[in-house]
Amino acid sequence: MLDPNGPLPPAVYWRRRAVAISVSALVVALLGWGVVALITGTGEPSATTPQHVARPPGQPVAVAADHGPEACPDQMLRVASEVGQPAYRTGERIGLAVVVTNTGPRPCVRDLNRMLREIEVTTPAGRHVWSSNDCYAESTNERPVLEPGEPVRNDVLWQGLTSAPGCTARQERVPPGDYLAVARLTSIASAPTPFRVVP
Repeated sequence: MLDPNGPLPPAVYWRRRAVAISVSALVVALLGWGVVALITGTGEPSATTPQHVARPPGQPVAVAADHGPEACPDQMLRVASEVGQPAYRTGERIGLAVVVTNTGPRPCVRDLNRMLREIEVTTPAGRHVWSSNDCYAESTNERPVLEPGEPVRNDVLWQGLTSAPGCTARQERVPPGDYLAVARLTSIASAPTPFRVVP
């Protein structure tokens, strides 16, 4: 069976057998590699296989997180004082307001604790007449999100009585005359708003 028989020289048949055996061995080797690759998963990664990128030791993994709006800086806020009407009669309760507006381009959060905001009434010469904080010492938890251009107002109803810091002085009815209302939020102060108390 191993002896070549035929009309051609024996060397031709030996070469043909060598080529056939080599091709058969190559096919068997390729089939074996394919089977091993399927079993062990060591083949080329597909386009959908997630790839892990190496990073230096000790470097933290970045995680995206939404922490919400940032705190409002002073330069992005406008504080204004408002008076309900230009004139009030003596003994009439007077409507005042502290108005805070975010003038920036994005929402932000600001602490509007009751003890951080104030509205003060003075004479045109600057003499202190009354403050919303003189006789009030209760803290509140107020941290609203201030949307750009949308004012947040806090209304105060003044009884028309004088007061002193710490509520140490006797309160008396303010006389008729001209007054100014100034609003503050921490170190941010409004322009004065004039109003009048009439007999």
